[in-house]
Amino acid sequence: MADLFPAGSGLPSSPFPGRQSGGRRLSEALLPLELAPRTQLQLAAVSRWNAVRGIRVGLCGAALLFLLIGANLATPIYPYLQQRLGLTALDTTVLFTVYVFALVPVLAAVGHWSDLLGRRALILPAVALAAGGDAVFATAGSFWQLAAGRAIQGVAVGMSTGAAGAALGDLLPDRPTLAAKLTLACSAGGVALGPVVGATLSGGANPLLTPFLVHAVALLALCVPLALVHPRMPGRHRPPASPPRITTPAHLRPRRLVLPARGRREFLLAAGAGFVSYAVFGVYLSLAPAFSAKLLHTDSHLTGAVVAALLLGSSAAVQLLVPPTSDRLVIALGMTGLAAGLALVVTAQYTGTPALMFIGSVLGGACQGVAFRSLFTGAVAAMDPERRGSELSTLWVIVYLGSSLPIVAVGALTQHYGLLPAVSGFAAVAALACVALAAGVLRRARG
Repeated sequence: MADLFPAGSGLPSSPFPGRQSGGRRLSEALLPLELAPRTQLQLAAVSRWNAVRGIRVGLCGAALLFLLIGANLATPIYPYLQQRLGLTALDTTVLFTVYVFALVPVLAAVGHWSDLLGRRALILPAVALAAGGDAVFATAGSFWQLAAGRAIQGVAVGMSTGAAGAALGDLLPDRPTLAAKLTLACSAGGVALGPVVGATLSGGANPLLTPFLVHAVALLALCVPLALVHPRMPGRHRPPASPPRITTPAHLRPRRLVLPARGRREFLLAAGAGFVSYAVFGVYLSLAPAFSAKLLHTDSHLTGAVVAALLLGSSAAVQLLVPPTSDRLVIALGMTGLAAGLALVVTAQYTGTPALMFIGSVLGGACQGVAFRSLFTGAVAAMDPERRGSELSTLWVIVYLGSSLPIVAVGALTQHYGLLPAVSGFAAVAALACVALAAGVLRRARG
């Protein structure tokens, strides 16, 4: 499907016009790749904007970017919340994992819905829901209200992650590399920009309310073009319309996550690299402000946010600027470079050398960007277009699990042994995992 939504409300919900569906069908006809020609569409009263493909791509990318910025706005504000609400380091890591524990079940349960109902059917409500999560978090007066806000954000990102990535693939069927590039750049860019935006907007009298209020307004503004856009991509060259496919409640039941039938090895390599990468990202985001404050002897929210953003910003920049490669040696060196970057960051604390922290963050992020983007592009290219939404959702479930239990473990270790020993132990395990993945990539090349 090449748009953000199913074919229009005027299409019959049965392949036999005139017959009634008995009220069981939940969606209109869904046509593959391109939607029905203009004469076959009776547009809904609102969705009449016949936007060009570039605008549709921009809307998908903006939705993914804004949602992930919001999910990471609070990173530099946690020290303030620790003072205001008496939160511990373990509480902070639990707030990170609440987001993931809400995201993963939703992604697993509804990830295939966009293949049936259309991409916009999930993206638009997810953006609106995220604005509600901002409101809950911004007015939080307790740990449990903060957790509720994080959970709502997780649900919103879970609804939209697979749908937005699949929509970009649908809109750019002739440029799958660009679609994967935009998906990863918007994801990593949102995670990197979130702390910086949060720190910049939290400098006023109300460091919690202002960032989330501004972000909520931006999300609600994005809902307007998403709601107005015509549910099909314009263009003169369209294949003949296919018979409509019917969606019943049975189709929307949660499905067991399965590995793709084709390109399975590429999928597993991308999933493994993503799991390790997001474990590193999660620990970095949750503990980097405290880690950098101790090394740089500063309590500045912005400084901690910039340090947290170095790793992810480097990854996002490389994914935008460096084309993916099929050279397995380069990919293996990328995973090894992430391990080396982690080693430099830990060494910086032991030696009291801030430069090593900055160099290690940039090196690790850049190497991760090369490796993960290349593996992700290969995995997406091998996916079945008709199941791209559900298969991408499975991939992201595995990736996001990296941002859950490892962070809780590091938070618990920090409580018992201190920040530096906990981060050092995590870095050692993550570096070993990176080396193992690099070896797996090279074995795949010889096989």
